Amino acid sequence: MADPRQFRGDGTRIAHRHGLLQLSTVVSLFSQLILIWAVLSLPLLFIAWWSAARGNTATHRGLMIFLTLAAWVFIISYLMQYRSPGEITPVPPEYVPWVAIHGTVGLLPLIGASILVWARLFQRRHPDSRLHLNRRHRIYGRVVIALWAFTHLGGIVNYWLFA
Repeated sequence: MADPRQFRGDGTRIAHRHGLLQLSTVVSLFSQLILIWAVLSLPLLFIAWWSAARGNTATHRGLMIFLTLAAWVFIISYLMQYRSPGEITPVPPEYVPWVAIHGTVGLLPLIGASILVWARLFQRRHPDSRLHLNRRHRIYGRVVIALWAFTHLGGIVNYWLFA
């Protein structure tokens, strides 16, 4: 007689690979990484802002490049979870607006920071160019830090809501 734990609710057999992490374990590890990323990157974001305010552009540049690249890795790996939707905990309908706001607001500073990082790197290679974007770098930076901080705090809230 077959073990009922080997079948999904629709009657299809669950394939097990011995020696590999099961997807539920990976999803669980990823949820822990979400919290770690939110907790570690928020102080780094404020250190980057503080460095810029103090004129330490090298530290600011390095942290912003790191945070932007790491955020893209996070977003891509987050979206990769949805390749096997059966293992992902569904979002309760009452939280859908919050998740939509969090995701949308989260992408705005990420795209904005990516553009700012690109513009700064491009300007270093082409110092004679006058990129309009970097004339307002401080203003954009203030908006980006507010939205990005909201996103990281929202990530911590999401961890507690969906854990």
